[in-house]
Amino acid sequence: MNTYKNSVLVVGFNTRPLATSLNSAGYEVFAVDFFGDQDLYPCVQDSLILTQEFSANYDVMKGIYHEYLLKLSLRLLHKHPQIEYLVIGSGLDDAFDERTHYFQQLKDNNYIIKSLNNDIETLRNARNTQNLFKLLKKSNYNHPITIEANEYNVNNPDLQFPVILKKKHSSGGLNVYKIDSIQHFLFLKNTLEIDFKDTQWVIQEHIDGLPISCTVISNGYDARVISINRQILGEKFLNVPKEYVYCGNVVPANLLKDDEETIAEISLFLTKALKLKGINGFDYVLKNHYPYLMEVNPRIPGSLRASEVALGINLMDLHIQSFSKHNWNNIKNSLETINTQIFATKLVLFASQTIKSNLVKKINKIEYVHDKPIPNHDIQKHEPVCTILYTGNTFADSYFGALKIVDKIERLIRNNQ
Repeated sequence: MNTYKNSVLVVGFNTRPLATSLNSAGYEVFAVDFFGDQDLYPCVQDSLILTQEFSANYDVMKGIYHEYLLKLSLRLLHKHPQIEYLVIGSGLDDAFDERTHYFQQLKDNNYIIKSLNNDIETLRNARNTQNLFKLLKKSNYNHPITIEANEYNVNNPDLQFPVILKKKHSSGGLNVYKIDSIQHFLFLKNTLEIDFKDTQWVIQEHIDGLPISCTVISNGYDARVISINRQILGEKFLNVPKEYVYCGNVVPANLLKDDEETIAEISLFLTKALKLKGINGFDYVLKNHYPYLMEVNPRIPGSLRASEVALGINLMDLHIQSFSKHNWNNIKNSLETINTQIFATKLVLFASQTIKSNLVKKINKIEYVHDKPIPNHDIQKHEPVCTILYTGNTFADSYFGALKIVDKIERLIRNNQ
């Protein structure tokens, strides 16, 4: 069976940024996506949209979508069996069983598609925070004190309030809670109906600092840092539904050189130790000039488009190249010739109230707006509205320029409700 040359199937919670990048690099793109935003369609040859296939809204599907994205991609592959490459994006980092079944289905059906992703064993290792911390400790890198929730003692002198209660597998800042007191701890335990015999929950030292991420590319043996980014989490002006929800980046992070060198050192160490391939992300909190690892995202990170715009380079093309042993020198040369001149800010805006579909049309027409919802339904409170991507010659120009777009959208909503 002949392949569709330079064709890529992207599967994930939000594939629009990946599809945009791949399309601009000349690839034929096929997508299985949660949202089906308006600006996805010009970038793809064909697609299946989860919310459309199940006639269900964001609130209904947000907790169970990982069960269905890969199933839908099998349907799309049945229709287009000659697709050459597979890239799995966000939302499926911890779907180990679903991935195992999926790849068995690919094998059983003799699909020729090549996976440009980390293998399942690598994913398990990268998402096992306790093992990561042991790896860091062995190499004399610091990390937040973390214990199983069922081992937690409120009188533990090493874990004073505030502490963080979170699921081991928490995507995008969901299932992460800051606890200020024993009363708050008991309240959350009862409200969330947490059974601490369930080993999926951990208690972690609260690191009060600056959220940072690092984007790295690797061929499984050698690695290079692409960008170090400011992470934006839980900002109230973006109407986030929870305190630690991911809502954007600024690229580059504009840190002190020594801080960046330490972040790069740890990220490269982990990339090589885990044998990660392609482009992957690392989340930190920078406190007193030391980066504390929060988690590894063993796939294309959410900062992709901000990094591409700031650096003036197509990263999805480099990701694909990194899976061929002959392209590593070309990748290194491409990264070495980058001369960062601009900053890019990405902000994810959530709805502060119900937004009528006629207003969605107007929001979609605003410059710098991406991930544009199809205006055939209202957007409910705390659902994502859009992404803003704004560039500037300085960190401040970029960040405050993006804030002005947020303000413009919010004024439009207030004046038309």
